[in-house]
Amino acid sequence: MAAFFLFFYFIQKASHMNNAQKIQAGFDIGNIHAAATPVTFDVPVIFDADGEAVAGLTIVGKNSEQYRVANNAVRAEGYKKSARRKTAIDASTDEGAELLVQAIDGNQKRLALSVVTGWYGFTSNGAPVPLDPALLEAAFEKYPTWQEKVTTALENESNFLKL
Repeated sequence: MAAFFLFFYFIQKASHMNNAQKIQAGFDIGNIHAAATPVTFDVPVIFDADGEAVAGLTIVGKNSEQYRVANNAVRAEGYKKSARRKTAIDASTDEGAELLVQAIDGNQKRLALSVVTGWYGFTSNGAPVPLDPALLEAAFEKYPTWQEKVTTALENESNFLKL
């Protein structure tokens, strides 16, 4: 009988855990065979005077199809460029270092753009504006910290684990 109460206690305790606690408790291996469902995460980018998010970007993680396709394309293009050049970029020169920085920054931007599946809080004349990839790219140009916030959120796998 005591075993039953202990079992019941741990079941109750597990139902009140947050994701970090559940991750520490272990990963349900049954999730490996579960149907893949996209897990999204909201990345706030604009805040009101009280610090509450008023606008942001909704992203999917590195396990998503969007990320995998974009990452594969970036890597394949890099290999093709390297093969055409037949030499590595000489980062010891100013020109080579700038080329390398541009390549890395461009790849990071492409990956960040690829995982944004929606946005919230963006309006035009008071009406919500649907996600527009061209506007999103322009926003990343004007506000590079938005891209950094997406990249940072993307790196935190716990944002996308469905427990």
